[in-house]
Amino acid sequence: MLIELIVPKIFYYPNSMKLNVKITLLLILLKIFNHKVFIDNRLSLITMGNKETIPGFRSLLYRSGNVYNWLNERIQDRQKKYSLIAALIGNNSQKVLDLPCGTGFLARYLHPSTYYTGYDLNYKFLKKIKTDQHKGRIKLKNVVLQLTNIFDYDNYPKEKQDVVVLCDILHHIYPNHIELVENVKKYANKVILCEPLSIKPEGMHGCDFLSNSVLYITRFFPEHVIKFLDFLFGDNEGINSYEDRSCWKHDDKSLRELYSNLGFNKIYCVLDAYIGVWEK
Repeated sequence: MLIELIVPKIFYYPNSMKLNVKITLLLILLKIFNHKVFIDNRLSLITMGNKETIPGFRSLLYRSGNVYNWLNERIQDRQKKYSLIAALIGNNSQKVLDLPCGTGFLARYLHPSTYYTGYDLNYKFLKKIKTDQHKGRIKLKNVVLQLTNIFDYDNYPKEKQDVVVLCDILHHIYPNHIELVENVKKYANKVILCEPLSIKPEGMHGCDFLSNSVLYITRFFPEHVIKFLDFLFGDNEGINSYEDRSCWKHDDKSLRELYSNLGFNKIYCVLDAYIGVWEK
């Protein structure tokens, strides 16, 4: 469609036009073309119809669910992590809200009777979940997926959820992470939080020779090179800046203190990730 050709030009074409002018121009165009629009200043994003447009370049990692899964399996023990989260959720037809759900890897480990709802802003990730469900990788029968901003609390399920899972998201939304956690508690009987100690190469450990070798080599790269690689291939989801994400700097003590201050008193360690549990 013509509007889908115009929108990227407005945001990506290098010029001196200020962001508020670009947004105003875009809103006028959307009104003309009768598109639904939702704007959230905290994440500076725009959602149109059933696909999202994020005013920022997304790395290769976030352009394919298969690439995302392959890389993450190299740098974290997903089986241990998600098996533990699934065990903490339980097997008794729990209503689970996954914020954000990403490629739905957690859903592979949940009991088939679970009522699973996943919110995400990456349309390709949601398509990956449906594909995995059709191929039998996800055994759940009750799956609801929405292309939804996790800060849009009015869009949360009306019925309180048994469990809300926040996995690998807080470092992406810094410094709004505390706001999200405190609001999510209002919609759940239990909240499970999972975050890495570090998102920089010097604080990360891989799960195989290749990933450990790459992480070791990149530790010697200057900051501007790391930023460039992050932009093209790394954790750049097109929403939060590298500078904000880089503020996520923790060691064992500080991450445990953060969890404790947020009311997560049961804490488990899986490789470089810490899983915390808050209960009403």
